[in-house]
Amino acid sequence: MASTGQIGFEGINSDKPSSLHLDMSKGVYHSVDDRGVVSGNDGSQLITPLTLEERSAKESTVHFEDGVRTIDFVLCYKKLPNETEEDVDGTDNFNSMEDGKKREHAEKRHLFLKQCEMNGLEFEKQHWKDSPDKETYYIKIHAQHDTLLHRAEDLSYRMPIGENTLTTHTYREQLFDKIHIRDPFLPHVPHDLEIDGYLTAPFKYSLKDHFLNADDPKFFTTALRSALTWHILQNTPYTEDKEDITSIGIGRLLSAGIFSAAYPLHESNYSVQKGEDIKTDRQFLYERWAHPRNIFKHQPLDHVRRYFGEKVGIYFTWTGFYTYFLHFAAFVGVIVMCVGLSKIPLSRNPIAKEICETNRTIFYMCPLCDEKCDFWYLKESCPFSYAAYLFDNGATVFFAGFMALWAVLFLEFWKRRQFQLQHDWDVLGYEEAEEQPRPAFEQKIRHFITQNPKNKKNYVLFNPVLEREEYIQPPSLLLPKLMLSFSILCFMVFLVIGVVFSLILYRVAIAGLLYISVSQLPGGPSIGDLSVSITGAILQLICVLVLNRVYELLAYKLTDWELHRTQTQYDDSFTVKLYIFQFANFYSSIFYIAFFKGNFSGYPGGYFRVGRARLEECSAYGCLLELTIQYGIIMIGKQALNNGVELGIPLVKGLINWWKKQKKEEKEEVYSRWERDNILLPVEEQGLFSEYLELVIQYGFVTIFVAAFPLAPLFALLNNWIEIRLDAYKFCTLLRRPVAERAQDIGSWYSILDVVSKLSVVTNAWLIAVTANFVPLEVYGYLGYAASASPNTTLGYVNWTQSSFDISVLIDSGSFPVLNAMKLKLYDQNDKVIQFNKTEGSLYYLPFVNYTCMAQYGCLNDVTQQYNAFTEKGWSEIIGTNDFAKAPKKANTNATCLSLLFKVDNTTNNDPAVSTVTGYGVCANTGVTCRFRSQVSAKGSRPLSFYQTMVARLGFVIVFEHVIFFLSMIIAWAVPDVPENVENEIKREKLLAYRAQQEHVGDAKKHENQSSHDEHPL
Repeated sequence: MASTGQIGFEGINSDKPSSLHLDMSKGVYHSVDDRGVVSGNDGSQLITPLTLEERSAKESTVHFEDGVRTIDFVLCYKKLPNETEEDVDGTDNFNSMEDGKKREHAEKRHLFLKQCEMNGLEFEKQHWKDSPDKETYYIKIHAQHDTLLHRAEDLSYRMPIGENTLTTHTYREQLFDKIHIRDPFLPHVPHDLEIDGYLTAPFKYSLKDHFLNADDPKFFTTALRSALTWHILQNTPYTEDKEDITSIGIGRLLSAGIFSAAYPLHESNYSVQKGEDIKTDRQFLYERWAHPRNIFKHQPLDHVRRYFGEKVGIYFTWTGFYTYFLHFAAFVGVIVMCVGLSKIPLSRNPIAKEICETNRTIFYMCPLCDEKCDFWYLKESCPFSYAAYLFDNGATVFFAGFMALWAVLFLEFWKRRQFQLQHDWDVLGYEEAEEQPRPAFEQKIRHFITQNPKNKKNYVLFNPVLEREEYIQPPSLLLPKLMLSFSILCFMVFLVIGVVFSLILYRVAIAGLLYISVSQLPGGPSIGDLSVSITGAILQLICVLVLNRVYELLAYKLTDWELHRTQTQYDDSFTVKLYIFQFANFYSSIFYIAFFKGNFSGYPGGYFRVGRARLEECSAYGCLLELTIQYGIIMIGKQALNNGVELGIPLVKGLINWWKKQKKEEKEEVYSRWERDNILLPVEEQGLFSEYLELVIQYGFVTIFVAAFPLAPLFALLNNWIEIRLDAYKFCTLLRRPVAERAQDIGSWYSILDVVSKLSVVTNAWLIAVTANFVPLEVYGYLGYAASASPNTTLGYVNWTQSSFDISVLIDSGSFPVLNAMKLKLYDQNDKVIQFNKTEGSLYYLPFVNYTCMAQYGCLNDVTQQYNAFTEKGWSEIIGTNDFAKAPKKANTNATCLSLLFKVDNTTNNDPAVSTVTGYGVCANTGVTCRFRSQVSAKGSRPLSFYQTMVARLGFVIVFEHVIFFLSMIIAWAVPDVPENVENEIKREKLLAYRAQQEHVGDAKKHENQSSHDEHPL
């Protein structure tokens, strides 16, 4: 049995380690130090706790009491409520425990520690009375070097076999070397923390003499020591019953509450006192990486990998690489926006010029919704037509193509970078040959076999590559689980679609109310549309965040239940499952606005409806600008919220730590390294998943609809500058040190990125063709429609894209606006306002009035006098004193001015203030028409120009997609996946490994011949 450190207390300096003795028949254990003092749960006297000076000396130690053996892992558990200082683990004896569950927990803990000791682990224990909270036991674990060597062989870790003499330099490094200047963007690395390059090979214990310094205690980094120790803890049983194959692993003990925490130690405090040098990787990573002053510095990725492991290192490498590529996209996006700004002047903006300069009475638009939406002037959207042209111009077409090629370049160069990482970090081929099954998987399969030994053949499969049998989950069990998970995923996606549909109904319901309240504001219906868009986008963002959290918890349960064999398969299943839902959740409303809204709404007299609800039309300022608003709010709002949370936690944590520090100074308490790490936030099981998901969702915003928002790469870049440092700060200061996990790549995220990149080509092509004005403008110009327009008017493209409808069509179809207390304006041919008063003080908008007729009946004063009064008194004055509720002079006493205009029915809505129009009155202008933004007649027929535009749109999509995909194939062919220097290093490693194997075979034969000679001398 291996010797162990002190059990039962902490703080004894001894030259001779104490030993651990367990007697499970009596349910007791005790430990004896070199002075013969016994401590245990049998009532023996405990050593006096450390003094303040002794604890101060141990504040930052990461070693056992001998000062030599490192602490590779720490386990924690809470004392029992009735435990006294004389008890070591809850009571004098297990059998005296009244609470059977607590007794069972104590037994499992001691059985687990006993098995761990047999597996080569050593322990020291700190009593709860020496802990700051006076209730936590700390078990410090050290793994023997020989144990780690054998474990490294079992897990096929690659270890150094020779120095790498094939070092190469990047173009950037070569440039700074030529000009003899140190790269100012590289962090300065202290000499003691520099990382040397080595050639590596899978470790073999029998060949350890051929590996560099295999017997040196520093052969394994602290991260690798903790990873190997964690593997031992995961696969150690906590039962003496050999047939019980389910009671295995620290994970189950943590889930059951038998241990409260398990974590490797940070090497030191993260901050460096003024005047001190950086001595550890943690201090280096905080000072040269996580600190905000390093925001423009390169990341020390090799040090990140050495301290946190390959999985964390690959995440930060990918994030940095993605952010680096965003610089190019953001730069081009800003240029495209500048081009859009240059087109704002009316002389360069034909659409805005036509809308803003044409007499408003020409573009008299049909209502955007039923009942409460009124007729409106297109000129009221003049300010928004300027903004729309920022994003709807020829430069955005170029930018969409550029971003599609940018995405291809990013993924191709990431493949090269990833392969370089796989080689440099010794994880090349890890998933295919070296990854071990998940302990939970093996335990479950063994349980199935134990329950039904006859079906063992269904759970075992021979691996021809590794030449061994491996546990599998038979398809008959896995497929039903996958089908159920897929069904639940589909249900959640439909739930998201239901939320989007609910928001559409919200838009329809609230639109009329907002139109009434903003009718007198500059911009009229455009302001109402803007309000609906903004509030709808905010509600969408809230729904997105709530549903995300619900489905994330559900996805965890489903993925656990599916029982995947390896951690990579588990991560991939969880990733795909949750991303599909997130995709629908974040992008569904954007897809609706981009491709459906306004394209399936019908036309006056033939509107498409769902029940009685009329489908939405595009807003007064068009669907593209509405898409931009929705797009920007969801993308920027999500980023701001995430960064706020990630920034808020450090601030709150800092305040709490400051408060605890003040309390500690008052009580003169000193925290050891394991005590400090215990109060840090634990690393979540899928700790990096949320980080990847956030950036991959962002990647979708940057690519899928980038034609609608060219500044998306810029906002993503600004976010990522902050995101990288926030994540770095979180890992260095707020979180417990994670177990160093190996990973070969970013997993299924790469496949998702590839699909999103290809999808972005299609979506941007259709967005430009269907939603933007680019293709119709080209058709209008190249097919001669522009030349046929009258040169003496400002009418042009906008007039060409619209159709006129007699308002009688609206009356006959029941789509005429309800006449309620709306406060709207009427303009004449000179752009002057005429207003009518109502008794309640509101104003009616009746543009189809025969003014001469109305004046004859006493319902309107002299129009000329009205104009003069308006000119003298200004916009704020209400012109005229007569109102429509007053009885006309030449009608019977029951008539009103309103009845001279329309036949109305105020019984339909059960509201006397709301009247539905059913026909014309004697003073109505029956020839009034309104405009609709589409080329269609009252009977639903389409002109030739409509079909020409449709063909042009389809042609643009086909040409755009084929050109981009063809260029993508050329780029993929031109960029090799494996750098040449990596190929050379791989060949060199194989050569060294082959030589070591041959030398070992030669030594074995020489030893065999020598033995044979000794046995049979001549």
